[in-house]
Amino acid sequence: MGITVLGSRLEIRDGRLTGRLAGKNCNGNEKVCRIREAVTLTPYQAVYAYGDSSGDREMLALAHHKGFREFE
Repeated sequence: MGITVLGSRLEIRDGRLTGRLAGKNCNGNEKVCRIREAVTLTPYQAVYAYGDSSGDREMLALAHHKGFREFE
């Protein structure tokens, strides 16, 4: 479908999931870094972002239109 996944990656060894992350957790500033590596935001007149945890605050700061919903 041509969708790039920017989220946390799971570690795989010998064809099995280890239960650990491969690299950094995609949270907070790391989420912003991955977005900026994947997408140049400046050409867009409007950027929308939706989050549901404290780890989304930095990402939401990038957006012109923000949506936030905490888990219930």
